[in-house]
Amino acid sequence: MSSIPPRRLVATDLDGTLLDASGKVTPRTAAAVVAARAAGIHVVPVTGRPPQAMWSAVDGAGLGPYAVCSNGAVTIDMEERTVVEELNLSAAIATRLVERVRAAIPGAVFATDNLDRFCHETSFFDRPVTWEEEIEEVPDIKAALEQPCIKLIVRLPGTGALELIAMLEGVVGEEGHTTTSGLDWVDIGAPGITKAYALERVCARLGVHVDDVVAVGDNHNDLSVLGWAGTAMAPSNAVAEVLALADRVLPHHDREGVAVLLEEMARG
Repeated sequence: MSSIPPRRLVATDLDGTLLDASGKVTPRTAAAVVAARAAGIHVVPVTGRPPQAMWSAVDGAGLGPYAVCSNGAVTIDMEERTVVEELNLSAAIATRLVERVRAAIPGAVFATDNLDRFCHETSFFDRPVTWEEEIEEVPDIKAALEQPCIKLIVRLPGTGALELIAMLEGVVGEEGHTTTSGLDWVDIGAPGITKAYALERVCARLGVHVDDVVAVGDNHNDLSVLGWAGTAMAPSNAVAEVLALADRVLPHHDREGVAVLLEEMARG
């Protein structure tokens, strides 16, 4: 028997949670997703990744029917691979924030995420990256801000993300929402846009009450959705702030903790 009451939807982060250390869905986890979906349970990815950086990791895993991407800025229909909702940071606000951050935090470097590519300033990465999504290097990020973006990304080499968030608080103010997924940079999205905001809208589409939602995550950008959901869970590798919020701690993400949960729920 399941140790938790029946639930209708599992909202799971990807990196550090559903995916293993290599960034893949293991065969066991894929089978557990299929079993849960067959039992009538929605299994919704809720990730900081933009859609184009998600597909290769989750193809064939049977997740859905929706996905929340880019920390809540983009909602995707998983079967149709179409954008259901896109909540951008306006070009004017993003440009203004770049100017403010540069004035307040010398040495800060920038990138942007969008639905077609990741743009970054020349000094953003310490070493070359080999991502599957399209990457464009620009000398000044403002050249990539002629259109709205999903999120503006800030990095200060040698400074951790949480320290940088504290430095950004007074600079960003109410014009954006700051968070981190564990990398040494900070994501700035549109005001009020979080994983929880987007998931609440997904649940409204599906007719699922918040009490019937189990959320699983491992990092700071998961705190909003873990605090909102009826039940909060975390893999044992989660950061301390997430573990403190969790109603239950699952096995480490590299030991298929989410699969353990879904198998249990599918059995009923």
